[in-house]
Amino acid sequence: MAFLMRLRWTRADSVIMQGVLLAVAFLVSLSTFVTLVWALFAVPSGLTGWLNQVPAHHTPHVPSAVPEVTVLADDAEIRSSEEVVLLFQDPGLRQRLLLAAPVLLWNALALAVVLVVLNLLRSLREGDPFVPANVRRVYTLAALVLFGSLLLPMVGAFCGIALRHGVVEPSEVALVSFTLNPGSGPLAGVLLSLVLVALAEVFRRGSQMRDDVDGLV
Repeated sequence: MAFLMRLRWTRADSVIMQGVLLAVAFLVSLSTFVTLVWALFAVPSGLTGWLNQVPAHHTPHVPSAVPEVTVLADDAEIRSSEEVVLLFQDPGLRQRLLLAAPVLLWNALALAVVLVVLNLLRSLREGDPFVPANVRRVYTLAALVLFGSLLLPMVGAFCGIALRHGVVEPSEVALVSFTLNPGSGPLAGVLLSLVLVALAEVFRRGSQMRDDVDGLV
C-alpha cells in the first residue's frame, strides 16, 4: 500500500511532464523549421544527410551482399537484409518536397498530440479531470493516433514510389513493402487508439457520474 501511495500523481509530476512535453514541442518545431528550409531553399545536402535518403526493399531475385563482419561465436551468423537505402546526392525541389512530406506530416501529428496532452495536464492541475472537454480530448488523441498510424505509412509509400520512379530499375525494387506484426506501426497504432477510446469512455462515464452527484446535492 505504501508503494502505491508513492505512485500517486502530484503537482510536481504535472510540472515535470509539462516541461518534457514543451521540450518535445520545441524539438519537433525545430525539426519542422529545418525540414522546410531544406526543402524550399536548397540547403546543402551534406548538412542534412538524414533527409536525403529513402528506404526500399529489393526484390527476391536481386542478390544481396552479406557484410564482412567477423563472428566470434560458433552459433551466430550474419545475414543480409532485404532493405536498402536510396540516397540522393543532390535532390531537386520535387525530390526534396517528396522526401520532406512524411517528416512534416509526422511533426504535425506530434505537435497536435503534445497540445492535447498539455490541455489534459492542465485539467489535472485544476483538480477536475472528469469534464466533457477531456472526453473530447481523449477521443481526439485516439483519432490522431489512428490517423497517423494509417496515413503516415501510406504517405511514406506514395512518396517512396514517386522518388524511385525513373531512378532505379522497377523490377529490382519492391513497389510497396510492409510488415504486419504486434510491433509494426499500423497495428500498434490501431491497438493504442482502441485503448484511448476505452479511456475516453472512462472519462465520459466519470463526467456523467460527477454531474449526477452534483444534481443530487
